[in-house]
Amino acid sequence: MDAQYQNLIKWIIVLSFFNMNFSAQADGGNLLPGQTNAPGLVDPVTMPSCYYNTCWQYNGPPPRICPLIDGPCANNSEASDNGGDQCGMKQYTRECYCNLQTGLSCAWSCNWESWWDTEDWFAKLCPDSPALKLDFSSLPNCARRCLDDAIFEYGCLTQSSNCFCTHGTLFGCHDKCTSDEEWERIAEWLQDACSLDADQARLALEEGAFTLTVEPGAIEATGSQTRDFGPPPPVPAKPLSWDEYFIIVILALTGTGIIGMLTFRFIASPQRIRLASTSQ
Repeated sequence: MDAQYQNLIKWIIVLSFFNMNFSAQADGGNLLPGQTNAPGLVDPVTMPSCYYNTCWQYNGPPPRICPLIDGPCANNSEASDNGGDQCGMKQYTRECYCNLQTGLSCAWSCNWESWWDTEDWFAKLCPDSPALKLDFSSLPNCARRCLDDAIFEYGCLTQSSNCFCTHGTLFGCHDKCTSDEEWERIAEWLQDACSLDADQARLALEEGAFTLTVEPGAIEATGSQTRDFGPPPPVPAKPLSWDEYFIIVILALTGTGIIGMLTFRFIASPQRIRLASTSQ
């Protein structure tokens, strides 16, 4: 497919996606009433709701992906530490949380719509975070375009490190490179993009995939994603893929346009009748 045509399709999809989420963001997304983040702090309880995420838990603190500090949440029945869902008593500093490359991996079990809502929540909270957009510039040419396209086409529409690193696959793009120097550059890029160490990055290249866990520093090159915080959730239903969501959006927009045209014709028809009667 022509490169310019591919880029046009990407922009159409991205614009449709953000248009779909604009109204929800304007209304506060999926946040519960009263949920806000104090200046300089991040309360994971304020994330958009998703039954399957392990970013916080009832009757306990959130995962120690950053040092936990006491936040402004009162020690009452509304606190998640006491079974509530309005706020958490233990919170993160924004300085630490916003600099995590994979701080949203705890929400990876959610469906695409909830995941995108969570990415929007993070982007609003951490507008300068390095996790918001992967930088492909340091990759060798043999893998750069391949990864750029594959990550987007998989469903990581914003191409964030949270999405790519938590999914944990190179999509076979590294196999397009044949020299040791090219592989070394990919390994260095992985270390920077996903906070892997040198051995983990090299093993990821050998296996073509890697797996993150929600515990800081617990990164494996193979195996299944683990969920170490909170009770094990029921197995989620297979979520819609991003392109299925896109088709639904296009159909919804088309239906809205048709309804709008019919409504306009219905309203305009009496006016035309009155004008015709007047002219007679």
